[in-house]
Amino acid sequence: MTSDRNLPEIAAVRESLAELGHPWQAAETRMSRLPEEWRNARLGVPTPTDAEIAARTGQPDAMAAAAQSALGQQVSAAGAPGISLPASFDLRNVGGRNFVTPIRDQGGCGSCVSFGTLASMESTAAYTRGTPGMNLNLSEAHLYHVHAKARGYTCASGSWPDDLYGDCVTKGVTFEDYFPYNDNGSGTVNADWPNRLAKAVGLVNLTGNPAAMKQHIYSYGAIESCFVVYSDFMHYKTGVYKHTTNSVAGGHCVSLIGWDDAAGCWIGKNSWGTGWGENGFFRIAYGDSFIEDYPGDRATVFGCTGVNLRAWLPAQRTLRLFATANDANGWAYLEHYGWTHLAGGPNTTTNKLAELTHARGSGHAVTPFINGNELSTVQVHD
Repeated sequence: MTSDRNLPEIAAVRESLAELGHPWQAAETRMSRLPEEWRNARLGVPTPTDAEIAARTGQPDAMAAAAQSALGQQVSAAGAPGISLPASFDLRNVGGRNFVTPIRDQGGCGSCVSFGTLASMESTAAYTRGTPGMNLNLSEAHLYHVHAKARGYTCASGSWPDDLYGDCVTKGVTFEDYFPYNDNGSGTVNADWPNRLAKAVGLVNLTGNPAAMKQHIYSYGAIESCFVVYSDFMHYKTGVYKHTTNSVAGGHCVSLIGWDDAAGCWIGKNSWGTGWGENGFFRIAYGDSFIEDYPGDRATVFGCTGVNLRAWLPAQRTLRLFATANDANGWAYLEHYGWTHLAGGPNTTTNKLAELTHARGSGHAVTPFINGNELSTVQVHD
C-alpha cells in the first residue's frame, strides 16, 4: 500500500505522465519510501549547475537522433555477434545467454560510480570471453572506500567516473569476498588483494556519441554512464522513463546494457536493489536526462575493451585443449573463463597439458590460477 506521504508526489507524476501518453508507470518504490535527504544520499555524481544544464539546450533531441541513426552501422570488432548494429540489443539475452551480473545495492552512500564502473567491468569480462557463467563479483568497497577515498571522495561528495575507471586500469580492484561492501565503509581489504585482482584494459571515452556507445556495448559489453536525476525518477516502476519535472535531485551513474530503437531507449542496470524499477533495471529514453553527455566539462560515459584477472578461479571443467608443434604453445578452454594460454616453458606447458588432458578425459574439475591471459597454475580435483 502506498504511504500517505507519497500519495501527492505520485499523483502529480501520474498526472504529468497522462499528458505524455503514459510512457512509464509511477508507483511507490523502495526509493520513494525514503525521506528526500535519504533518497539524495543514494546519488553520487556532483549536481550540475543551472547554467551547465541551460548550456545543453538542444542536446536531448540531437542525442536521440544520433542514437536512432546508428541502426545498421557497420561493426568492425571481431567479437561482436553481427556485422551491423541491430535495432535492439540486450546483454541479458544474447542468443539465450546472460552477460549481466545480478543487481546490487549501494545503500545510503553516494558510491554509484563505483557500482556503475564494476557492473560494466563484470559484464565485459564475461562477454569478451563468451562465458556467461563467469559470475565475476568485484569489490565496490575496494574501489570506493579505498581508491576513491584516497582521492578525497566521500559518501557525501560523490565522485567522477574518469577517476574511478582510471583507478581500475592503473591499480585494479579486488573481488567482493576480499572486501565485502558496507555503505558505511566499515571493514578492511584482505592484505592478499594484489593476488585476487581485476584490471580494466582499453579504457574508452564514449561521452556524447550514442553510436559509439552502441558499438561498444555490442562489441565489448556494458558501459558506464552518468545522468541528471529528476525527482520523479525515484517513483519509476516500469516503462520508458522520460522526466516529467525540472526538479533536479542530483547526478547518478549506472551501467548501460543495451538499447531498443522501437521504444527509443537505453536499457540500464541500477544499484538501488531489486525493489526499484524493473527488478532493479530500467529503460530511459534516448537523450533524456543528459544520459549520453552529463552537463559540465568532464567525460562521463566510459567502457573498457577487456578485463585482465590475477586470481584463483572457481573449480570448472576443461572443455577444449589446443597445442602446436611448438611445445611452449598450449591453450586450454575453461568452462567459465574461455581460452587461456598455458604459461611457462616447454616442460611446464607439457606438464599442464598432461594434467588438463587427464582432467578432461576423466571428468574431473580443475581450479585455475589466471594471471592476465595466462594459466599460471592448475589444481586437478580428485
